[in-house]
Amino acid sequence: MHTESEILKLIFSAGIVAKIVLLILLMFSIVSWAVMFFKFFQFRRIEKDSKEFLATLSKIENIHQLYTLSKNKDNPLSSLVKEGYARFYEIKKGQGGLLKDRPAFLNAIDRRLKSTAEDETTYYEGYLSFLATTGNTTPFIGLFGTVWGIIHAFQSIGLQGSANIAAVAPGIAEALIATGAGLATAIPAVIGYNYLLSRVRRMASQMEVFSGEIMAYAEADIWAGGDRTEDADDEQIGLSVRK
Repeated sequence: MHTESEILKLIFSAGIVAKIVLLILLMFSIVSWAVMFFKFFQFRRIEKDSKEFLATLSKIENIHQLYTLSKNKDNPLSSLVKEGYARFYEIKKGQGGLLKDRPAFLNAIDRRLKSTAEDETTYYEGYLSFLATTGNTTPFIGLFGTVWGIIHAFQSIGLQGSANIAAVAPGIAEALIATGAGLATAIPAVIGYNYLLSRVRRMASQMEVFSGEIMAYAEADIWAGGDRTEDADDEQIGLSVRK
């Protein structure tokens, strides 16, 4: 406790530049921790929802049932289904040449699914760039405070004409506190960024695999002569791409 109180006293007695540096680092730290907690709970929610969604696929027999199941879900996989089905419905309702050209039909569905997957990935990567920025910049902000503290120490030596510990201690202490604050801000941000980015990549991989499932349902409906999509109204086909 004595050491902690001494550190607090040193911070409050530090110069204006050192205080500004510490304040900037504190702001970075608060925001980065808020981002990490927000993204952690966001990923936990969508992964739970996706797991429940995938668990019900054994009961699905066609693409229309798949779309119906996805309408009340809010996860990347259900967004793929909604967008893929919207494109499938556009093609089938239009009765265009794509229905007669199997590769072109599959390519049209695949393009929509890839576009949706990219949009979903971008959406869930949101705010992660702030963590990367925090990890990259705050050590240098702390280093600036370190340099300033050393300058302050040399100024004290010049003013007092002595290099004793009493002259240099305040400036060196300011420098070390700035260094520690910079590292304390950067290290959690880097760890959080790498952890959350790994979850984004896992989600993107899952979407890529699931896209193949959606295309298989669409292909089976067309070339098996199915007409179940006619049960869906135009107003039911809603876009789910993240804005």
